Amino acid sequence: MVPVMIGIVPQPGQTVHLTGDASPQFRDQPLRLLITEPPLPSTVDAAQGRPAERAAWLLLTGWELGPRGQRVVRRTVSVRTSGVAVDQTAPLPR
Repeated sequence: MVPVMIGIVPQPGQTVHLTGDASPQFRDQPLRLLITEPPLPSTVDAAQGRPAERAAWLLLTGWELGPRGQRVVRRTVSVRTSGVAVDQTAPLPR
């Protein structure tokens, strides 16, 4: 089992695991994402003046990772902050 921290705002260089807890779109097909840009609050949270650190939903941009950790496609996804699981063992890329 991979050590993860749940419900924190990831930083560029970190890998996150996204499941149905993060968004219904990942319920049947979880996603690993290497974060490449600072997370942004959702448009609703931003309109209410909430920064990413206090947002209920985040926009995450990064590389979808394949089964062997290879970069597959660059994506931006909307996720619940409380469902984001940051991988604490993945090395930060250089």
